Amino acid sequence: MNKIRHIFRYTTGLRPLVVIIAIGSMLGAVSSFATPVIIKSATDWAVGILQGTQSFGWSRIVVYAALLIGLSVVGTIIGDIGGYCGDQLAIRTRKQLSTAYYQHLLALPQRYYDNEITGTIINRLSRAITDITNFLQFFSNNLLQLLLVVSITVVVLVFYSWPLAILFLALVPLNLYLTAKTSTLWQKLEAKKNHHFDIASGRFAEAIAQMRMIKSFGSEQREHTFFSGEMTKMVNLTRRQSRHWHTMNVWRGVAYGVVNALILVMLFYLAAHKTISLGDMAMLIALVQQASLPLRNLSFFVDSYQRAVANSTDFLKAMAEPTEPPDTERKPLKVRDASVVFNNVSFGYGDTPDVLKGISFTVEQGKRLALVGESGSGKTTISNLVMGLYKPLGGVIAISGQDIGHVRHADVRAAIATVFQDPALFSGTIRENIAYGKPTATDDEIMAAARAANAEAFIAQLPNGLATEIGERGLKLSGGQKQRIAIARAIIKDAPILILDEATSSLDSKAEHEVQLALDRLMKNRTTLIIAHRLSTIASVDTIVTIANGAVDEIGTPAQLSRTGGIYAELLTLQLHATARDKKRLARYEISA
Repeated sequence: MNKIRHIFRYTTGLRPLVVIIAIGSMLGAVSSFATPVIIKSATDWAVGILQGTQSFGWSRIVVYAALLIGLSVVGTIIGDIGGYCGDQLAIRTRKQLSTAYYQHLLALPQRYYDNEITGTIINRLSRAITDITNFLQFFSNNLLQLLLVVSITVVVLVFYSWPLAILFLALVPLNLYLTAKTSTLWQKLEAKKNHHFDIASGRFAEAIAQMRMIKSFGSEQREHTFFSGEMTKMVNLTRRQSRHWHTMNVWRGVAYGVVNALILVMLFYLAAHKTISLGDMAMLIALVQQASLPLRNLSFFVDSYQRAVANSTDFLKAMAEPTEPPDTERKPLKVRDASVVFNNVSFGYGDTPDVLKGISFTVEQGKRLALVGESGSGKTTISNLVMGLYKPLGGVIAISGQDIGHVRHADVRAAIATVFQDPALFSGTIRENIAYGKPTATDDEIMAAARAANAEAFIAQLPNGLATEIGERGLKLSGGQKQRIAIARAIIKDAPILILDEATSSLDSKAEHEVQLALDRLMKNRTTLIIAHRLSTIASVDTIVTIANGAVDEIGTPAQLSRTGGIYAELLTLQLHATARDKKRLARYEISA
């Protein structure tokens, strides 16, 4: 039950609904007890008529009928009010858990996302919330009333015959024992099912996002086979899980049948020996039958509880992940000259501890610095460190003379605009994607940014202009158009520092020309850190930093490094020869001419 309590730490304001549901459950239990009492009274009256001690009268029949109809109506109203409140409780719980989970995810460091699959992250929320809300609805609408009905039945049975009460109470430990016997194996199998479902749905999400690539390789059947295989494993686990559960349920049914038969035999015996009246017997039979059904439902409560516990485990594990330190504990960043300094910075991931070793360089205000190195040398890691997405293991990264480890993350990221090879657009309109850099931007400001990004002309040709829907990740736009939207987004942000994972490397010559003009405007008067992919871009920067084996190899201007015989000079030589071997060498540096 501790896990369920932990879940509800993320909910607020639900107590009034719980109280209403509790009151409704009590009223429902009391009203359900009234029906057997009416049956007792009617039975005794009918027996009295047969024995000549009572007289027949239609008025009494009308009263009994009216009471039964009234109880039915009242019970229905109470049940529906409880059901409504239960629905509200469930949907509010869903909302609060969803928003708490999303808020927590947004606050987690980038490292968390490096090790997780998108489909798994989504599944955790779906599984936990679905099963928690189902459990909550069952708990609020059924469990309290179940306990009250059973309690009232036991009290009444004790009044008439304590052996009957003991026999009836024997159902509770029997039920709990048989249900608990299924719990360990059930939860173990549920965890395995969740594992395979996460793999399947994670691959499903990736496949849908990359359908063009799948079709180009003709791998539709391969993907289907993989997905189907994981789902088949789930089916096999469910078969074993269900077989075990329902086998135990048969034993529960046998136990109920034996106990109920013994209770009926005892009631017939007591009535035959006139220890109780026929009306008493009818009432007690009705009470026992009325209480037996919800008591049997206790197994469904345990089932619902097990699902909630099993499927909230990963949710709670994710919620326990440490978030980035709150900005309230940090100093504001005051950007004066927008310089960026790396001073003896080292960094590593869990399995690769020395991605960067003693990196030192400076990008002065308004200057352009290009990072050059083989694929995997740490160029992108450096840009991530500047944005504070990771914390260096050693050394200092400073913006405008301030260690970014001691200033607000929000201030650091507000001072930086980014344009990467993947434009990372959202589904929605062109207006929404450009304004993502400045949510309060007017249409005039958005069009000014589009104009500066060389995007105005193609936007004007679209049927709905800025209101044009671009599809998921901008699939309705060409590569060059997407990059210009991304550049417009960076322009409208108007940050003093720019990180550029060169956006022209995968474009045709015409699109590259349009994008390069936009980039030139964007870089003007901004401190720019470029992950270089084209020699033409490298040649126009102020400083080149070459990276080899996670360390700085050379620093200098393009003219200086062209004469040292180092990495940059080698790249220039390879470009001149342009043999197949040279092109392969250039590709290792992710460089094109």
